[in-house]
Amino acid sequence: MDRAYDKAVSLLATREHTAKEIHDKLITRGFSEEEVASAIDELKSKDYLSEERFAEVFVRSRMRRSPEGRELLLLRLREKGSPASVAREAVSSYWESGAYLEPLACLYASLLAKKGEEKAKAAVIRRGFSFRELREAEAYLREEDDNGQQETE
Repeated sequence: MDRAYDKAVSLLATREHTAKEIHDKLITRGFSEEEVASAIDELKSKDYLSEERFAEVFVRSRMRRSPEGRELLLLRLREKGSPASVAREAVSSYWESGAYLEPLACLYASLLAKKGEEKAKAAVIRRGFSFRELREAEAYLREEDDNGQQETE
Protein backbone atom coordinates (compact mmCIF):
# COMPACT_ATOMS: atom_id res chain seq x y z
CA MET A 1 0.00 0.00 0.00
CA ASP A 2 1.15 3.51 -0.61
CA ARG A 3 1.49 6.16 2.05
CA ALA A 4 -1.37 8.30 0.65
CA TYR A 5 -3.78 5.40 1.06
CA ASP A 6 -2.57 4.72 4.62
CA LYS A 7 -2.93 8.38 5.57
CA ALA A 8 -6.43 8.48 4.06
CA VAL A 9 -7.45 5.39 6.03
CA SER A 10 -6.23 7.03 9.24
CA LEU A 11 -8.26 10.16 8.40
CA LEU A 12 -11.35 8.04 7.80
CA ALA A 13 -10.80 6.22 11.10
CA THR A 14 -11.63 9.44 12.95
CA ARG A 15 -14.76 10.41 10.95
CA GLU A 16 -16.43 10.15 7.56
CA HIS A 17 -15.04 12.47 4.87
CA THR A 18 -15.95 13.44 1.34
CA ALA A 19 -13.58 12.58 -1.48
CA LYS A 20 -12.85 16.31 -1.78
CA GLU A 21 -11.84 16.55 1.87
CA ILE A 22 -9.55 13.52 1.56
CA HIS A 23 -8.11 14.91 -1.67
CA ASP A 24 -7.42 18.33 -0.16
CA LYS A 25 -5.91 16.92 3.04
CA LEU A 26 -3.59 14.55 1.15
CA ILE A 27 -2.47 17.24 -1.30
CA THR A 28 -1.75 19.56 1.65
CA ARG A 29 0.40 16.80 3.13
CA GLY A 30 2.51 16.71 -0.04
CA PHE A 31 1.14 13.69 -1.89
CA SER A 32 0.96 13.85 -5.69
CA GLU A 33 -2.31 14.04 -7.61
CA GLU A 34 -1.68 10.52 -8.93
CA GLU A 35 -1.13 9.08 -5.43
CA VAL A 36 -4.23 10.85 -4.13
CA ALA A 37 -6.43 9.74 -7.05
CA SER A 38 -5.25 6.16 -6.65
CA ALA A 39 -5.88 6.22 -2.89
CA ILE A 40 -9.37 7.66 -3.35
CA ASP A 41 -10.25 5.06 -5.99
CA GLU A 42 -9.15 2.24 -3.71
CA LEU A 43 -11.01 3.69 -0.70
CA LYS A 44 -14.18 3.89 -2.78
CA SER A 45 -13.78 0.37 -4.14
CA LYS A 46 -13.50 -0.98 -0.58
CA ASP A 47 -16.44 1.20 0.56
CA TYR A 48 -14.22 2.95 3.11
CA LEU A 49 -15.11 6.24 1.44
CA SER A 50 -18.78 6.86 0.69
CA GLU A 51 -20.26 10.21 -0.29
CA GLU A 52 -23.74 8.96 0.65
CA ARG A 53 -22.67 7.76 4.09
CA PHE A 54 -20.83 11.02 4.75
CA ALA A 55 -23.91 13.09 3.84
CA GLU A 56 -26.26 11.00 6.01
CA VAL A 57 -23.94 11.13 9.02
CA PHE A 58 -23.31 14.85 8.53
CA VAL A 59 -27.03 15.71 8.42
CA ARG A 60 -27.85 13.64 11.52
CA SER A 61 -24.88 15.04 13.44
CA ARG A 62 -25.51 18.64 12.46
CA MET A 63 -29.19 18.41 13.37
CA ARG A 64 -28.30 16.93 16.75
CA ARG A 65 -25.68 19.61 17.56
CA SER A 66 -26.91 22.72 15.80
CA PRO A 67 -30.19 22.32 13.87
CA GLU A 68 -30.50 24.16 10.57
CA GLY A 69 -33.03 24.25 7.75
CA ARG A 70 -32.77 22.32 4.52
CA GLU A 71 -31.06 24.98 2.40
CA LEU A 72 -28.38 25.68 5.00
CA LEU A 73 -27.66 21.96 5.37
CA LEU A 74 -27.37 21.66 1.60
CA LEU A 75 -24.98 24.61 1.56
CA ARG A 76 -22.84 23.07 4.33
CA LEU A 77 -22.70 19.73 2.53
CA ARG A 78 -21.68 21.41 -0.72
CA GLU A 79 -18.96 23.33 1.14
CA LYS A 80 -17.60 19.97 2.32
CA GLY A 81 -17.47 18.77 -1.28
CA SER A 82 -20.54 16.56 -1.25
CA PRO A 83 -22.00 16.13 -4.76
CA ALA A 84 -25.24 18.12 -5.19
CA SER A 85 -27.39 15.05 -5.89
CA VAL A 86 -26.02 13.20 -2.86
CA ALA A 87 -26.54 16.23 -0.61
CA ARG A 88 -30.12 16.70 -1.84
CA GLU A 89 -30.92 13.03 -1.29
CA ALA A 90 -29.54 12.97 2.26
CA VAL A 91 -31.39 16.13 3.32
CA SER A 92 -34.62 15.11 1.57
CA SER A 93 -34.53 11.67 3.15
CA TYR A 94 -34.02 13.17 6.61
CA TRP A 95 -36.88 15.64 6.11
CA GLU A 96 -39.26 13.08 4.58
CA SER A 97 -38.76 10.82 7.59
CA GLY A 98 -39.83 13.70 9.86
CA ALA A 99 -36.59 13.36 11.84
CA TYR A 100 -36.00 17.13 11.69
CA LEU A 101 -39.02 17.88 13.88
CA GLU A 102 -37.63 16.84 17.27
CA PRO A 103 -34.32 18.74 16.98
CA LEU A 104 -36.20 21.78 15.66
CA ALA A 105 -38.70 21.64 18.52
CA CYS A 106 -35.88 21.32 21.09
CA LEU A 107 -34.08 24.29 19.54
CA TYR A 108 -37.27 26.35 19.51
CA ALA A 109 -38.13 25.44 23.13
CA SER A 110 -34.64 26.42 24.25
CA LEU A 111 -34.77 29.73 22.39
CA LEU A 112 -38.28 30.41 23.72
CA ALA A 113 -37.07 30.01 27.30
CA LYS A 114 -34.08 32.31 26.73
CA LYS A 115 -35.41 34.97 24.36
CA GLY A 116 -39.19 34.96 24.33
CA GLU A 117 -41.53 34.07 21.51
CA GLU A 118 -40.80 36.81 18.97
CA LYS A 119 -37.01 36.53 19.13
CA ALA A 120 -37.15 32.72 19.23
CA LYS A 121 -39.23 32.63 16.06
CA ALA A 122 -36.87 35.05 14.32
CA ALA A 123 -33.85 32.96 15.34
CA VAL A 124 -35.42 29.76 14.00
CA ILE A 125 -36.24 31.44 10.69
CA ARG A 126 -32.66 32.79 10.46
CA ARG A 127 -31.43 29.22 10.84
CA GLY A 128 -33.23 28.39 7.62
CA PHE A 129 -36.43 26.77 8.83
CA SER A 130 -39.69 27.67 7.11
CA PHE A 131 -42.75 29.16 8.78
CA ARG A 132 -44.54 25.86 8.17
CA GLU A 133 -41.78 23.96 9.95
CA LEU A 134 -41.93 26.45 12.81
CA ARG A 135 -45.69 25.87 13.15
CA GLU A 136 -45.04 22.10 13.16
CA ALA A 137 -42.51 22.58 15.97
CA GLU A 138 -45.01 24.61 17.97
CA ALA A 139 -47.64 21.88 17.50
CA TYR A 140 -45.08 19.24 18.49
CA LEU A 141 -44.28 21.13 21.70
CA ARG A 142 -47.99 21.58 22.52
CA GLU A 143 -48.54 17.86 21.98
CA GLU A 144 -45.55 17.01 24.20
CA ASP A 145 -46.87 19.40 26.84
CA ASP A 146 -50.37 17.87 26.65
CA ASN A 147 -48.91 14.36 26.97
CA GLY A 148 -46.87 15.44 29.99
CA GLN A 149 -49.91 16.96 31.69
CA GLN A 150 -51.99 13.83 31.03
CA GLU A 151 -49.33 11.65 32.68
CA THR A 152 -49.33 13.75 35.86
CA GLU A 153 -53.14 13.69 36.22
